[in-house]
Amino acid sequence: MNWRFLGSLSDARKSGCSGVYLIVHQGIFERVVYVGVSNNVGRRISEHYDGYLRGNRTIYNAGRGDDVYKFMSTYKIYNHTEHYQKLANQYKIWASTTCNLSNPINLLSEKQEFGFQWEDILVNKYLPQLVVWALPFADYTYEKASVIESVIQTKLIKAFDLRGFFNLRQISILGKIEHPNLTKISQRIDSPKVDSASHVVLSNLHTSGFPIEAHRIFYMQLDNEICQREKVKGVRLAHKQKKIAQHKKHGKPWTHEDLEKLRVMLVDFEMKPSEMSAYLGRAPQAITKRIIYNDKFSMGKWRSSLKWL
Repeated sequence: MNWRFLGSLSDARKSGCSGVYLIVHQGIFERVVYVGVSNNVGRRISEHYDGYLRGNRTIYNAGRGDDVYKFMSTYKIYNHTEHYQKLANQYKIWASTTCNLSNPINLLSEKQEFGFQWEDILVNKYLPQLVVWALPFADYTYEKASVIESVIQTKLIKAFDLRGFFNLRQISILGKIEHPNLTKISQRIDSPKVDSASHVVLSNLHTSGFPIEAHRIFYMQLDNEICQREKVKGVRLAHKQKKIAQHKKHGKPWTHEDLEKLRVMLVDFEMKPSEMSAYLGRAPQAITKRIIYNDKFSMGKWRSSLKWL
């Protein structure tokens, strides 16, 4: 079994082969952005192509001079959904599923419209960089193809820390994984033309372990971005430590005892959040936020008894 280059998305629509296929973004590095299977790859790619034009597929603001994994990978990121949302608001990600909607939406930034800016990014920047590789099957069955598909997805996700599909946990960012527990395939398959880190991963589908070499190469490829993420993380941790030094219960859950103290100080002593701060070990802003939450949750009834919370 050997990979076959089908060309651009437009050219790949003419293929009639069946098997596993990869949609690859040709930027600074050749990165896999989607893995799928079909008994007619050309027909399936036509669906992808038309979906992109409608805004029913995920689009990244990445052209020839960009690394699309700068947006897809959440390596060194704690909250990946929050990270993706931030990128979406900066017009870096248009997050959409395969649903055929009359008015497609960005799942990460629903106020955005597909027309104008995103359509221009798609047509002139992202779509021209997408190419397709296929692994044809002479004796195609969905079960056999989906096994290879799943192992490719699982290994790439682990190698590059691609996490889930934004805010939909049941779908991976590379497509739905049919066999999430599989770690290897029985036969050895050569890699198509992809970046060196992905090449290591795709050349070792027959081994159950994770190729450490791929991680080392990826770290070098994304060095500048990783350094920036570590710097941001350091600043955030320093800010957190400063808050903890000022307020010993900063970031900790509210206990029943804490809530009762808050209620008594607010109702019986009519204290302000700034006055409560030293007693509760929390910043005045956090105390105010909790009071608003309690009032909203219990319609103000918690002020007479915590049983309403």
